[in-house]
Amino acid sequence: MNLSQREKYVLWGSIGAFILINLFCIWKEFLFFPIVSFIVLVLYLLIYRVDLLMYFMAFVTPLSITINDERFSIGLSLPSEFIMVSLTLLFLCRILYDLRLDPRLVKHPISIVIYIYLTWMLLTSITSELPVVSFKFLAAKLWFITSSYFMVLQLIKDDLKNAVKFFNCYTVGLCIVVIYTTIRHSLWGFSEWSGHWVMSPFYNDHTAYGAILAFFIPIVTAFLFSTDKRKNRWFYGIALALLLMGLYLSFCRAAWLSIMAVIGVWMVMKLRIKFSWLVMAALVLGSLFYFYSDDILYKMGRNSQDTSGNLVEHLQSMSNISTDASNVERLNRWTSAFRMIEERPVLGWGPGTYQFVYAPFQRYKYHTIITTDFGDGGNAHSEYLGPCSESGIMGLLTVLALAMVVLYCGIRSYSSCHDPASKRLVFAMTLALVSYFIHGFLNNFLDTDKLSLPFWAAIAVIAIIDAQQKELHQQPMVIHEKIN
Repeated sequence: MNLSQREKYVLWGSIGAFILINLFCIWKEFLFFPIVSFIVLVLYLLIYRVDLLMYFMAFVTPLSITINDERFSIGLSLPSEFIMVSLTLLFLCRILYDLRLDPRLVKHPISIVIYIYLTWMLLTSITSELPVVSFKFLAAKLWFITSSYFMVLQLIKDDLKNAVKFFNCYTVGLCIVVIYTTIRHSLWGFSEWSGHWVMSPFYNDHTAYGAILAFFIPIVTAFLFSTDKRKNRWFYGIALALLLMGLYLSFCRAAWLSIMAVIGVWMVMKLRIKFSWLVMAALVLGSLFYFYSDDILYKMGRNSQDTSGNLVEHLQSMSNISTDASNVERLNRWTSAFRMIEERPVLGWGPGTYQFVYAPFQRYKYHTIITTDFGDGGNAHSEYLGPCSESGIMGLLTVLALAMVVLYCGIRSYSSCHDPASKRLVFAMTLALVSYFIHGFLNNFLDTDKLSLPFWAAIAVIAIIDAQQKELHQQPMVIHEKIN
C-alpha cells in the first residue's frame, strides 16, 4: 500500500495520539480503555497482519510483567503470553481449516523430537502427583512452542530476513530493559547486592536477566559483523555495548561461563572440527568428572571465596561450595532432584511439580540462609535435572535429544551452507543456543516466556536453514535420476 507523505503524517500522528491516550489512562489508573484497545489491536492484527503481531510479540516479551492471581493460582506474563495464546489458537484453527504445513518442516528431525518431547510431557502429566499443576505447565509449554517455533516457521520460511527483523524487535525491547536496569542500578552505586533485583519487574532476578543477555550477545555480534549498512552497524554496535554492560553488571556467573563456552564453540566451528569429536570430548570430560568427583568436590569445598563486586573474586566464587549460599543452595536443589529421581525414575513426579514436592527431599547439611523448610524457593536450577525429576529418565533423554539434534543440525548447516546470509544466521542461532544449553546446567528458565520465545525461535531458524540445505543437496540427485 503506497501512501502519500500527508497520509503517512496522518497515520503516524494517529498512532502517536493513540499511544499517548493509553499512557494517560494508565497514569490516571483508568485501565478499561487501554485493556480494550489492546485486545482490539491484537484481534485486528490476528485477522489482517499476523506478521506485525509476531514482531510486536518479540518486542514486548522482554518488557512484559508477570501478574499473579493467588485466588486461582494463575500467573501470566502480560502482554506477551496473551499474544502467545492468541497466536496458538489461530494456528490450531488454521490447521483445522486451511493451513498446509511444509512437509520438510513437519517431518524435520527437530520437529519430530519436539513431538516426542511434548507427548512424553502429556503422559507424565496424566500420571503426575499434582495433575492440575502439570496440565497448566503443559498448556504454557504448548503456547510457548506453538507461537515461538511453529508460527516462526511460517513467518520465516519464505524469507529469512524476517528472522532478522524478529530478533531485532526482541533486541530493542531488551535494550530498553538494560537501560532501565542500569539507571536503577546506578542509584545503588552498582553494588553487587543490588544487582540481584534491580531488573525487576521485567526479570525476577539477575540469573534470568544474565541468561537472556548471554543468549543475545552472540546474535547481535554476528549481525554486527554481517551487515554493510552504516545505520545497521550503529544499531548493532550500540546494542552490543548495552548488552555487554548489562552482562557485566548482572553479576551472573553462569551467564559469564556460558559466554566463555560460546567462544570455545565459535573456535570449534571456525576450525570445522567434526561434531562426533565434540560428543566424544563431552563424554571424556563427563567420565573424568565422575571418576574424580571426590577430589574435585574436596578442592571445591576448600574454596571460601564468596561472591564479590570484584570480577576475579566473583569468578573464583563459582567453585565455592562451602560458604557461598547461592552455590550450596544449588547443591541442595540438585541433591533433592536426585533423591526424587531415585524414588520415581520412570515417570517422575509430574511436569512443573518440582517446586511443590522437593521440600521433604532436602538434606540438612546443604541448608543455607536462603533455604526454606516448606520448599517454596523455586525450581531445580537445572534444565536437565528438573525434567528428569519431573518426567523421569525419558524426560531427561528428550531434553538431551533436543539439544543434540539442534546443535548437530546447526553445525551441519553452517558447514554445508554456501549462502553468506544464511550461513551467518545459522551461526548466530547455534552459538546463542550453546550459551543457553551451557547455562541450563546451572539454571532453568524455559518455563518463562522471556527465554522460551528466543530459544524456540532460534531453533526454528536452524530447522528452516537445515531443511533448505537438505533440499539443495538432493537436487542434483533428482536430476540425475530423471536423466537415467
